[in-house]
Amino acid sequence: MDVTSTVLDGVLCLLLISAAVVTVSTATPREPTGEGRAPDVASTLATTTATVNYTLTPRSGATSVEVPTRASALDRTAHGTLAELLARAAVGRLAVDGRRLSHARDGLTRSVVRAVGGAIRTNHTRITAVWRPSPDASVRGRVVVGGRPPPDVPVHAATITASSGLPNERSAARAAADERGIEGVADAVAGGVVDGLFPPTRTRVAAGGRDGAVLRHRYRLAERRFGVEEHASLTDDGVDAANERLAAALSDRIERDLREADVPPRAAAEGVRVGRVRIVVRTWP
Repeated sequence: MDVTSTVLDGVLCLLLISAAVVTVSTATPREPTGEGRAPDVASTLATTTATVNYTLTPRSGATSVEVPTRASALDRTAHGTLAELLARAAVGRLAVDGRRLSHARDGLTRSVVRAVGGAIRTNHTRITAVWRPSPDASVRGRVVVGGRPPPDVPVHAATITASSGLPNERSAARAAADERGIEGVADAVAGGVVDGLFPPTRTRVAAGGRDGAVLRHRYRLAERRFGVEEHASLTDDGVDAANERLAAALSDRIERDLREADVPPRAAAEGVRVGRVRIVVRTWP
């Protein structure tokens, strides 16, 4: 599964506010399908594709970096299955200890919710997409479509997964667990998250372009939420150094979470889900 976008869109994914332009394309009926059985709804999410057009509009004032406001230079398009778009929205709502990294992507979330609503009637359906990179992590993202089921009705459930767009770090976490225990697992998870949010090569390209200010703005937001005091310099080898600082701070937090949960290193490694988002469909009569 692949969600397509521009290079800059991939680098700036946590700073984007979506415009409300959604086109549901292949494999979608003219009218939304009924709630039906949970497996049928899950299948619709996995096979129905949608195109979302939006404009990147980083919020001014969130950091000391002055960001551009020209919408014409920030128009973007994302395309993928509804499951992939839900996964992307979940990662975009990344929060640390319940505090969002940024609200800049809330508009994209609203557009994805509308796209899902265009394909599935949600009166008796609740869809929850959750990204959690490791067991009991205080770093997570979540998006919900539909209301809660009544307390007195039978509820049926089905689960699928979709790519988060971040690296799959389970193999690295397994090796790290054998070599360095919980600390190694935390390092593998944190490295995958940071390199997924700030891919080094693409980040260097963007840093030297016209949207470098937006990228610095995004780093400032991540530094603040992860607890890094030193500001990133994205010139020369600055991207690698900036990522290392973010990963070190995030690793400390993830290691704390794993130790508080008292998870054995190998079990913690098996639970690593950096590269996947879990989507649960619940339906009721």
